Amino acid sequence: MDMKLFQPISIGPREARNRLIFGSHTTNFARHHLLSEQHGDYYASRAEGGVGSIVLEEHIVHVSDFPYEAALFGYLPETPAALAKVSARLHAAGALTLVQLNHNGQQGVSDHHQRELWAPSAVPDVATREVPKAMELEDIRAVIAGFALVAQHAVRGEADGVELQVADRSLLRQFLSPLTNQRSDAYGGSLENRLRFLQETIEAVAAVLQGRYILGVRLCVDELAPWAGLTPEQGVEIARRLAETGRVHYLTVTMGSILSTHLFPFHASMHVAPGYAVALAAAVKEAVALPVFAAGRIMDAEQAEAIVAAGQADGVEMIRPLIADPALPRLTQAGQAERVRPCLACNQGCQVRGLLNVALSCNVNPDVLHPGPPSIALLTEPSAGGLQSQGCQVSPDKTPSLSEAFVVVGAGPAGLEAARTAALRGRRVVVFERESEPGGAVALAARAPGRASLRRIIDYLVSECQRLGVELQTGIAVSASWLLEQRPGAVLVATGAKAGQGLLAIPGHGLPHVLDVRRILQGERVTGAGQLAVVIDETASHGVLSTVELLANEGWQIEIVTEDWYVGRDLVATHDLPAWLGRVLSRGVVMTPHTSVVRIEPGQVVVRDRFALAERALPADMVVLGVYEQPDQDLYFALKGRLARLRRAGDCIAPRRIEQAIAEGRQAGLWA
Repeated sequence: MDMKLFQPISIGPREARNRLIFGSHTTNFARHHLLSEQHGDYYASRAEGGVGSIVLEEHIVHVSDFPYEAALFGYLPETPAALAKVSARLHAAGALTLVQLNHNGQQGVSDHHQRELWAPSAVPDVATREVPKAMELEDIRAVIAGFALVAQHAVRGEADGVELQVADRSLLRQFLSPLTNQRSDAYGGSLENRLRFLQETIEAVAAVLQGRYILGVRLCVDELAPWAGLTPEQGVEIARRLAETGRVHYLTVTMGSILSTHLFPFHASMHVAPGYAVALAAAVKEAVALPVFAAGRIMDAEQAEAIVAAGQADGVEMIRPLIADPALPRLTQAGQAERVRPCLACNQGCQVRGLLNVALSCNVNPDVLHPGPPSIALLTEPSAGGLQSQGCQVSPDKTPSLSEAFVVVGAGPAGLEAARTAALRGRRVVVFERESEPGGAVALAARAPGRASLRRIIDYLVSECQRLGVELQTGIAVSASWLLEQRPGAVLVATGAKAGQGLLAIPGHGLPHVLDVRRILQGERVTGAGQLAVVIDETASHGVLSTVELLANEGWQIEIVTEDWYVGRDLVATHDLPAWLGRVLSRGVVMTPHTSVVRIEPGQVVVRDRFALAERALPADMVVLGVYEQPDQDLYFALKGRLARLRRAGDCIAPRRIEQAIAEGRQAGLWA
């Protein structure tokens, strides 16, 4: 496919085969603070998928920074050897290797090394509230020397260059910004002084690279704090001055700062508009003669091509879409963009920088943690058959024999992934879905405000099943007795979950004005009594909280009751909480935390504060149960012990996320 996105681009002394950069991000794959074999597998699969350049996970430049447990310490003497192993694999697959150099400054943590944080000034980070040490001149010199040392390690590790992190979590950005730099010496005050640390770092690194390796800068151009932080005008001026040094070979343009981490490019969720920072890249491109790369929710090759073709940037950075499908570039170039497994921007699995230190995964791509057959190998596979969708009741005389077939009951993500995987292996697959359309709980969740992106994974899986000849029968609830009569080769039960009554069944949960989240998303409402709704939030999940937003948008006056310390706990990890609060609080939603529900009565909900212990009644024309669901496993247990080959997957084992459903569906498809 002839797209400008896939044309080569010169970046300083190197040429990249295309204009796609796989940006740096935390993986927690490190071993002994070095690049690991898992890193090599992970990056190599993206190189084999066709991306032009890969910026490796940040390499920390100085011992004063220990931002997360599995951080890569670029200053370790073993770094070049570990880096050389990864670089060799990327070069063999045709991609450039860049090493991101960083010091997190005030946005680090002191938990791991039990020493003070370093920063331009004693300004605490918004997230940790920890007051850092204001760096002394010898500290500044030590960190600059650290950047030069790790640049030297990058050269010895056969990388093609380095990228300075001056954006998301960056000491260099903190020196640039009046929001965090309150110094009165040569490194603070005027823009010239605030630039000094970065410029001295660039000179030290450039002296190591000697013009033979790439020196890139990932630059925040707007901190979204106009009262004190970097504004777009200042950001463009900084970009212009960096270009004038003659040392910098490319700029990747971002936005966001300590007060807006939810808008860092790797954090922006599905509720943030795609390409939200592209205008900043366009402004920088007008001011400099360097290659400029846009970043921030660039989700597919079509969007990326539009940005490059319009001249808004010379290339784009992608991270999450290439986690979801490493083969995105090759599939697109082969004219098979519809086969790219889509990123949902759900931030579930890929946001791993925190206390738990879990390894990077992906809600839609089980191969990140559990490598399976690479999608690249399927590029030339011929299409087969077609999907058969019927909205009728099945009967033995109308349905082809299921003898030897792999039968899947349930067309949610687990069932569809199992069907897809088994079909790739040449199995005949028949899927039965009791609802009128496939998708299960994911299709239902996609009806909530701003959550339509969830539908993309269902559409992708259905399209794949169609291509592979899977037979999909919708609107059919099969029974155990009927299945036993058909004598299928193997059966997977993927019937999902069903509404629950709460961990402890709430008295009054069966009253007519009480609905659950599923029924709300399906369009049911209590009518004729008023617009006061109480939502009982037991799970703190996106499903409950997006239902709150849906009802608030319809004009319901809502009070959320939760036993948690605050409303919206699960939205913190996905970086959705600040924006969600802004949307629902503007609609008058009332938050009632650390409160238990005693009982539901006609017209009201009786609650008790967990600490004050006083009971009170909340008026309610409608009550919504946002409680834990239960596995729908009746069919499985009716078949257990009666079929030779029986398995279950997804929420019918235990209600969890899309990630677990798809991973278990993959395993079931390989088992079939």
